[in-house]
Amino acid sequence: MAQGSLTTEVRRNSPRQRVLMVATLFAPGGLSEVRVRDFSSGGARILSQRPLEQSIDVIFKRGRTFVAARVIWSNGHEAGLQFYRALTPSEV
Repeated sequence: MAQGSLTTEVRRNSPRQRVLMVATLFAPGGLSEVRVRDFSSGGARILSQRPLEQSIDVIFKRGRTFVAARVIWSNGHEAGLQFYRALTPSEV
């Protein structure tokens, strides 16, 4: 996705923080550990060992936080998730 594109600006409702953390992703292809690169109350940019298809639904788990998400873009092993609900400040 091109940086600064209209789609990115519209979908990003909250500021993202650059992070280096691990999370678990429950996807149709199975369970996998992912690396989280950017994180906000509305979504995350992740790196996955397995490529993810765009437009699939997944469950993102970090610590005790579980949230349903949609893969809104995918580029090989990197993908953008949009959460179906905004995380609370304590979850972020």
